[in-house]
Amino acid sequence: MSAASLDEVRADREPGSTRYRDEDFPGCVSFPLPAGRLEHYEGRLEFWDGGTETAWKVCEPTSIYHEGPSQMLVQMAGQFAMLRGSRIACYGSADLLRRDATGRKRWLMQADVALYLHPDRVRLQGPAIYVDADPLPDVVLEVDHTTDVRRRKLGIYMESGFPEIWVLVPWESSVRRPGLAIHVRRGDGYREERSSRAFPGWKAEEIHRALTEAPMSEVAWRALERTARAMGAREGTKPEDDPLMRSHSAQVLAEGHREGHAEGHREGRAEGHREGRAEGRREGRAEGHREGVAQGHMNAVVQVLEARGIAVTLDAAEDRELVAGVPGDALMAAALACTDAADFRRRVLAQRGRQGPGAAHGGDDP
Repeated sequence: MSAASLDEVRADREPGSTRYRDEDFPGCVSFPLPAGRLEHYEGRLEFWDGGTETAWKVCEPTSIYHEGPSQMLVQMAGQFAMLRGSRIACYGSADLLRRDATGRKRWLMQADVALYLHPDRVRLQGPAIYVDADPLPDVVLEVDHTTDVRRRKLGIYMESGFPEIWVLVPWESSVRRPGLAIHVRRGDGYREERSSRAFPGWKAEEIHRALTEAPMSEVAWRALERTARAMGAREGTKPEDDPLMRSHSAQVLAEGHREGHAEGHREGRAEGHREGRAEGRREGRAEGHREGVAQGHMNAVVQVLEARGIAVTLDAAEDRELVAGVPGDALMAAALACTDAADFRRRVLAQRGRQGPGAAHGGDDP
């Protein structure tokens, strides 16, 4: 940090001095804002000074050029949380409030995004982040599209002890050359680093790409996933520890089980159909063969009976049932030995009785 910025930080520590000027907040315009009206002011503030009750707001109206990267970081924080396996809290346009020794509001400024990587360990005390009382965010994002936080705001962050500040200049249309600077606290000051300490291994150029691309490229996504898994390895968590990922995994497994069951059922039915057709053909051929042989036997028997002057048609259903299952030679023997049609039937019944307990009828031998 420059000597001028260090002097401004020292001035910020001196109570009662007129510390803040319009040139400290490039791209902003100042206006009076009494402390009593501060909580009711609904607009976005870059900074508010309690000593002079003066506020600074960005000259240009809020636009997607400024808000787009901030919202992108909020969305990515959710993706990081799922891949890392633990929750991340995001506060957009968060109020950062500092009080003096008497409890009077000393200054207030708004960050574009404030991230807490372990929100379960943090208990904030009110609607704002109280700089001297609350745990400070792990990362603060400042988007410099038409502003320049390096002039004064970065020094305030440093003096207040914030651990890591990202300063993003999003596009060619911004006030300065596009890029992202990562300011990591080392001792009493900041040092610009090539990669984040809070998001281990996530490089400045990768963060800039992720926050400004639409849609997010495969290269940016791979860097995000790599970093999220490194965070999980550092903290002993995995994607399945995230409730949403766990629920999604369970749903995928259940869906896979249902699809597998349905697919197996379809394949089983198809296989059963094929096997059933083959079995049916085999049984049909066998049944046809049996019926053909039986019909041939009956035709021969009828011819013998007719030659002997005995009229037996064997066409009725009961006659076909009578001779069914009786060997052909037994039928022929009955046809040659009977005296009439009734005698033929008695002899056939007797043969059926000899075939075993499955015979439908019984009778005596002639």
